[in-house]
Amino acid sequence: MIPNIAAFKDLIKDRVGLHFYNGMEGLLNAALHQRISERGKESSAEYYEKLCVSSVEFDKLLSLLTINETYFFREPEVLDIVCEKLVPRMLEQKGGPVRILSAGCSSGEEAYSLAIKLHQKYHDKFARSVEIHGCDIDVKILEKARAASYSSYSFRGVDPLLQQTYFTRHGNQFQLHDVIREKVTFHRSNIVKEQLQPQFDIILLRNVSIYFDVETRRLLHFNLLNILQPDGALFFGNAETLANNFGILKLKQESGHFYFCQPKTSRLQPPAASVAPRIITPVIPAQAPFVAASVPSVQQCDSWIKKALACVADKRFVEAEEWISQVLDSDIDNQEALVIKGAIALEKCEFEQTALSAQHVLELDEWSAEAKMLLGLAMMWQHHTQQAIAWFKQVVYQQPGYWPAHYYLAEMYRQSELHRPAQRTYRITLQLLNAEMNNTTANASSLRLPLSFPSNSFRFLCEHQLAQFTSQDGI
Repeated sequence: MIPNIAAFKDLIKDRVGLHFYNGMEGLLNAALHQRISERGKESSAEYYEKLCVSSVEFDKLLSLLTINETYFFREPEVLDIVCEKLVPRMLEQKGGPVRILSAGCSSGEEAYSLAIKLHQKYHDKFARSVEIHGCDIDVKILEKARAASYSSYSFRGVDPLLQQTYFTRHGNQFQLHDVIREKVTFHRSNIVKEQLQPQFDIILLRNVSIYFDVETRRLLHFNLLNILQPDGALFFGNAETLANNFGILKLKQESGHFYFCQPKTSRLQPPAASVAPRIITPVIPAQAPFVAASVPSVQQCDSWIKKALACVADKRFVEAEEWISQVLDSDIDNQEALVIKGAIALEKCEFEQTALSAQHVLELDEWSAEAKMLLGLAMMWQHHTQQAIAWFKQVVYQQPGYWPAHYYLAEMYRQSELHRPAQRTYRITLQLLNAEMNNTTANASSLRLPLSFPSNSFRFLCEHQLAQFTSQDGI
């Protein structure tokens, strides 16, 4: 491990917002070793100094760190609502071209997917109907986006006729036709800190915010507030939407999909740029638990756990961690504290730490449904679908009344294209949600996790997915 890796983590987070939690330290360490080796006989301290002053070198390192997993027509239902509902409505309202931004655009597949769909819809009017932009922090990947030449890997699930219509094959590569390629403009931009102008009517920032910690995501929302038109729409990925509901932008649903828009009230003020993010430190009473007896009582530990849970509910995760650390310092095997620690790590996208805490709990109690649920969520967020399914199935077996496990199991089935199991599990989730609403949950789960699962939102998502299956089956 690079000895001063913490300094590199702080530098990268400060500049571009990327948060290298425990599970991602390996990627950062490997990238640093590669660049230091390629540059010759340079110590990690010397390389850090170089990185601080050289934007060229910083970009080279960044290219090794960014995850550029994308393909054409990903999450097509979002593209449909943008192209079939929002763009026509906005054109009618404003008269001029609709400005669309694909933020964190990677190699350009999302931006070009929008351009293809809108070209199909507007034909000759396409050029004056929309402006499409893509932005990313990775200079190298933007070069690939501008070149618009792709391998077959980028066309998973794409209609072959559409591929033949808009691309020309050259060996193993497919070149996008100029009529589409020239319609998209790409920029190097840090969406967390930089404000692109003029404002955009539609912003897509999908499958990006998961790599930011909570405070960075809040700052991102304040920045997006300033670059989104008053009547604009902001889309996150399906799995990210609820985790990004900070109350800064207004969450709205239309035609079965969620997106964010400008709040009706006056704009909130973001933290001053020169001021570090505020960390709330608990006020220590005269006889504080932090400095009290060296062997805390059970009552003291229970009190700290209650305070930690209150902090988690308010999303004050740093403060919550401080209370939990007091418990674990006195009792390293306190299962409730370990579960809370794993849940906090999950909220902060520190998935490796979530897994470590959950595994510790399972070593103490192999039947802990809380630990298995945390492992399922950690695997899901890291796109380890089959592992997530295995953990969620264990939770469902042990706690058949715990609807969040059923819901996420259904989601994993759907993503694996196991349609019948997905439909069945969505229906079970709805039954449990309805029973909960009617207070008829005879087999209600006793599973305790400090995570928020808003039942109304999840009920809506279940109904939407079942309606999608019905539409596809032509019933």
